[in-house]
Amino acid sequence: MSKTAIIALFALLIPVAAAAQPAAEKSSSERVRNNPAAQYMLIKTVVGQSIGVVDARALPADGEGYNLLKYCWTPANVLGDWAERAGLAGEMIVRALETNAWARDLTRSGYPTGPVSEAIGRYEAALVAAGFTEAARTRAVDTLVSELGAMRRTAPGAAQIRAIYRCDRQARSLGLNYTTLPEGGRVRFVPYVLHQLCNSQQLNPDEPVRCDYWMDAKSEEPISFAGETVYSVRWPDGSVASGRFDPEAQRSAGTVTLRRRPPQPADKKPADK
Repeated sequence: MSKTAIIALFALLIPVAAAAQPAAEKSSSERVRNNPAAQYMLIKTVVGQSIGVVDARALPADGEGYNLLKYCWTPANVLGDWAERAGLAGEMIVRALETNAWARDLTRSGYPTGPVSEAIGRYEAALVAAGFTEAARTRAVDTLVSELGAMRRTAPGAAQIRAIYRCDRQARSLGLNYTTLPEGGRVRFVPYVLHQLCNSQQLNPDEPVRCDYWMDAKSEEPISFAGETVYSVRWPDGSVASGRFDPEAQRSAGTVTLRRRPPQPADKKPADK
């Protein structure tokens, strides 16, 4: 996220954030609901630090102009089986990914960086004020298209802007099975971006009560993993393993294998003289 974009968004949202300080906060999702303006700024920073998913979906501009809705940024496509559990935080993550992609692509399409950042900031502020509803997003997209159209008149060579929904053309399978070695491990998962959100909220991201996006694994059917995922495994003997994996690297195999790490050798004591 550029410095210009941060300043534009901060200027628009900080009055809302200051007026919405909650009295008592517990879990991550409660913090998001209690102070959406401040939490959206935090999520915007978290997403900006893991911008690879935006760059991975980058597509070249086409001759018909730039489509603001060219990428299918939806909770299901970004968070898989965690779309519902993430709730408002998930909606914020999706919009943060969307606006980061816009800031990159519109600059490449000939629009001036500063005015684009300010226009995107107003779009985000409208969503925050309306609770990130789909109706508010539709209105905000229409407003942004109009603002960019006016901007284009003073930006020779800038691409024409459109907003054409195309998510129905981007269906993809996200389902993967999992197994533990040795067998019998109890597993829970959380998307890495939500794990990082908890960490940025100064919560213990490995504690599933406060970082309340963790889900126990289901063994009866595949799990939809959309991006980097953190896992924790506990075996009946009390041994544990944790880490994270990229599901894209596991698509061909169709199964994620979570292994117990071998015990580390004890430090050798110095020999007696």
